Amino acid sequence: MPRVDPSRANPFRPGFGVSPRVLAGRDELLEEFDTALDEGPGSPLRSILVSGARGMGKTVILNELEEAARVRGWLIIRLPESGGILEELASTILPAQLAELDSERAVRRRVTGARVAGIGSLSTTAQERYEVRENAATLIARLLDVLAGHGTGVLFTLDELQAVDRESVAAFAALYQHLVRDERDVALAAAGLPVGVGQLLQHRGTTFLRRAERVQLGPLSDADVIDAVRRTVEGAGGEISADALAALAESVHGYPYLLQLAGYRAWRESAGGALTPAHVRATSRVVSQRMGRLVHEPALRDLPQAQHSYLVAMAQDDGPSSTGTVAARLGLTAQHANVFRARLIERELILPAGHGLVDYSLPYLRDHLRREAASS
Repeated sequence: MPRVDPSRANPFRPGFGVSPRVLAGRDELLEEFDTALDEGPGSPLRSILVSGARGMGKTVILNELEEAARVRGWLIIRLPESGGILEELASTILPAQLAELDSERAVRRRVTGARVAGIGSLSTTAQERYEVRENAATLIARLLDVLAGHGTGVLFTLDELQAVDRESVAAFAALYQHLVRDERDVALAAAGLPVGVGQLLQHRGTTFLRRAERVQLGPLSDADVIDAVRRTVEGAGGEISADALAALAESVHGYPYLLQLAGYRAWRESAGGALTPAHVRATSRVVSQRMGRLVHEPALRDLPQAQHSYLVAMAQDDGPSSTGTVAARLGLTAQHANVFRARLIERELILPAGHGLVDYSLPYLRDHLRREAASS
């Protein structure tokens, strides 16, 4: 690999959950959320459930929604992904925030744009004042009263929704519903995998969340990918040819994570110089393997064996697979095989690709399954 020019830092950021320098294709959602915060209580876009496959940028969207609220002076509370949500709110998170904010000076500092401090030690005065144990509802109401005097509110965010205890989410949903009914300045943004979000919303205690705005993150268009890559490269003082942009769009398959990963590797190949199609092609092996480790393996980890076998049977084809052929390879009736097909579509691992045809929905999944079979 050529020596990298140290004066040109790689502008692509392929870490999971790390916001890219240029966010591709999600402007409309962020603009609608901005409007919802400005409209006041009652705006439907103040409650958002984001779902999408791994690598579609769910956590990045939460980051951007948090930033939109933060610049308006709103308090951001990230709900815990393990344990009891209400219990942790009442025991640590809310007392710490009240200790920090219960002064004219502290609120003014936040409203001017300071980040919410992490949970740390409480001052002696604050400990004495909020010494009595209170429940989450009472503490949230008090916190909102403090913020209301400064025209701000609280945005609650929750990531990996599919992994959170459903009873805990239901208890928080009930509390949040009362805050909305009382027209308090609150908002909620949660994100998770489609199957997990769907199962959660079937829970008897999450009826209110079913009314939240559902946002399904799909693949980016090639135009969005090309625009984001071009702006990222040029913003870092680099150059990229039109052919290289087209090659990157083809390798990315509309996946936000792949956009960052392929762009990062291509930039390294070019050593910070002008990016060409050759640099993009040189990334294909690494990109495929990295997708396997970070996206495919987690997606397949808890998959029932029968559904996994269906995916493996599809990997014998170089393109879309005939459902009849896959059933024959597995020794199943068409009706039996269609049960597995439906489950895999629900999990967003495959998608219909024409009459009687299915294909993988995750880029490079075929390559991963073939490597898996070859090594077993």
